[in-house]
Formats: sequence, structure tokens, C-alpha cells
Amino acid sequence: MVTAIAYGRPSTIDEAFELLARPSAVVLAGGTRLNGDTSPRQVEVVDLQALPLHGIRSEGDHGLRIGAMTTLQQVADDDLVPPTVREAARRERPSTLRAQGTLGGCLATGDAESELLAALLVHEAVVHVESRDRSGALSLEAFLDGLPLEPGHLVTAVALRTDGSTAAARTARTPADRAIVAAFARTVQDGRRIALTGVAPRPVLVQPGEELDPTGDFRGSSEYRRALAGVLITRVLEATS
Repeated sequence: MVTAIAYGRPSTIDEAFELLARPSAVVLAGGTRLNGDTSPRQVEVVDLQALPLHGIRSEGDHGLRIGAMTTLQQVADDDLVPPTVREAARRERPSTLRAQGTLGGCLATGDAESELLAALLVHEAVVHVESRDRSGALSLEAFLDGLPLEPGHLVTAVALRTDGSTAAARTARTPADRAIVAAFARTVQDGRRIALTGVAPRPVLVQPGEELDPTGDFRGSSEYRRALAGVLITRVLEATS
């Protein structure tokens, strides 16, 4: 199991980058991943809880900014957050872990089955990333394609659009299970966006009729997932038309 040989709790971003420059430094956000890590290694833990990266606020007419250290439960409970994103945050982790797990941790993990990431994709999410010598922002799809994060980099916030008509549909073995395939759609005046889980190594944006080549597993073959994706896409497009 992971053994912590040092612990730091920075109160500023600069302090965090100084600690993260150490060779064995690892980030502790909510701890849901690190605490479950069974690899035999020694690490220097950098706890981000004291950084000013919490909270949800409106930006402009149809924008929202969510700090990376905002918990999944806070995302699920905040009325400023679009309903499909709130519901996806509820499904991301059991209730006992949502109060610990953070939005930044969810992004950095890039879980292939994350309905929250798919919901953020259709809301045109932009991920803000900082390192010791630079900061920048990139679309969520570009961010996911570039995972894992380079050492010494931190997700600081996510910005998203809140306008448009949205819908979600999913199929799972039971209502409490993670989805075999989930579909999200958002329609705005100048177009629409569709995102899927369960058909690629990461949640992805797709077009209607796009050829998919999902990997099958014990929950569903490649053919089943492909057919399911088509059905769910039709449902969410009808719901947002």
C-alpha cells in the first residue's frame, strides 16, 4: 500500500507548486483515489484542501465557474448547476464519497464511465490548468485526450455553459449501477452536442450516425453497446428537439 513519508498542506498555489516539485510528490484532493491506492510506494502527500479553489459562481449571462476543490456533493446540490450535471454528479460516487470526492479529482482521473464528464462535455466545459511557470485553459475533450496530467500541473477550475435544452438517458443492470452506456445531449440556437460513455476509453463527443467501435465486457458486447448508443442518442435528441 501507499506509505506517506511527508505531508504538506499549502495555503497558496505557489506553495503547492513548490511542494509538487519534489520527485515523489502526489496530490491529495478528496482522497477517494489515493486512499484506495494499493501500490507499494512511498509518497510525499500535498493536501490541496486549504487552497482557494472551492466554490461555484456565475460568469456572464450563461456561464458558470466551478473550483477544482468543490466536492461532488456541492455540485449536486447547487441550483446554479444545470440539472443534467447535478444528476450526473450524484451518480459519480456513493453518497458516502461525494462529500470527499472533488470535481478536479474527477477530471484528473478521466474515468471512462464518468457520466459527469459526459455531461460537462455537452456543456462546453473548459478546464483551467496551472503549473509553476504558466497557466492556460483547454476544452474538456482536449484535456481528456492529454491525460494523465503532467507532473507539477494542477486543475484549478472548470468553466461551462448553462444555456440550452439538455437531456440524458442511460442503461445499466440496475438503477444503482454505473451505466453500460449513457448519452447526453444539449441543443442551443446554433447547434447541438452529444456525448457518450461506455463506447470509448474516455467519455466522448459524437455525431448522430457516427461509426462507433466500443470494447465489450461482461456487461455488454461491442455490438450491444453500439446498438444501445444509437437508441439512447435518439432518445436524448428527441427530448431536446
